[in-house]
Amino acid sequence: MSAAALLAAAHYGGEGATWQERLARALAAPDALFAIAEVSGQVVACAKAARCAPVDDDDAPAGLYLTGLLVDPAWRRRGLGEQLTRWRLERLRRSGEPVLFFTNARNTASLALHTRLGFVEVGRAASYLGEPFTGGVGVLMRWGPAGSP
Repeated sequence: MSAAALLAAAHYGGEGATWQERLARALAAPDALFAIAEVSGQVVACAKAARCAPVDDDDAPAGLYLTGLLVDPAWRRRGLGEQLTRWRLERLRRSGEPVLFFTNARNTASLALHTRLGFVEVGRAASYLGEPFTGGVGVLMRWGPAGSP
């Protein structure tokens, strides 16, 4: 079992094996990126990115997406999330395509981080790429070339 799967299970609940399967599927996606942050051999954060296709009845365009960032609560507010996001953006920038990201509108910390890094809001919806926003609305943001989706 990977440390990243265990980190996800601790944060979101569920079985580590289920998260391991989800992680394996995510890493098999086209243009997938995965990064972890370790402190003294312990995984304290992880982040993903991948090329995603649109889902029926969904307003999210196809493209490169930051698909997850998770920081152990004991390690938050130390810049790890920003470092992992900058790392993913640097690699995705090379494609010349815009990078997309979405989160629940209530996730003000994530919205502030991405806004600080140059993302701009391009839409709001009840779900993006089939992911619903329980108790809220999703915010879709774009980073990169002007005139992109």
